[in-house]
Amino acid sequence: MNEPPTDETQLPALIDRERLIRRWQHGSDSFFWRHEASGALRALSDGIKVRYRLSDIFAFEGGQPPDDLIGEYASDLLTEVQAARLCAVRPSYILAAARSGDLPVRRIGRAFRFVPAELEAWRARRFVNRETLKKRGKAGDE
Repeated sequence: MNEPPTDETQLPALIDRERLIRRWQHGSDSFFWRHEASGALRALSDGIKVRYRLSDIFAFEGGQPPDDLIGEYASDLLTEVQAARLCAVRPSYILAAARSGDLPVRRIGRAFRFVPAELEAWRARRFVNRETLKKRGKAGDE
């Protein structure tokens, strides 16, 4: 009768402000107050602690994630410097790829943040394409 919990039921229903600051590696009280006042970020309060729904957080960051990646999108996000280190490129290259739409990005205010799973998929596509080009070049030389 008891079903095993799915990914959605394992995710926290509400996330507090301190956890969001750790997730985004960005934010302050004034940042949250500004976005709450503008209606961009909706807060829920029980009189003691201010919390946010995961769906509202996703909407603030730029939209709901794909259904098969909700768990990955709920993880902590990476800065452009962290993403660049993982991909062995410069942060400016990561930002250029994000601005061009080649690399999926989450926006927190003006800051760019990256989902680790999306970054790995982009990195795999990027290196596969390089290997494919190298193989094509060798095949054409023979």
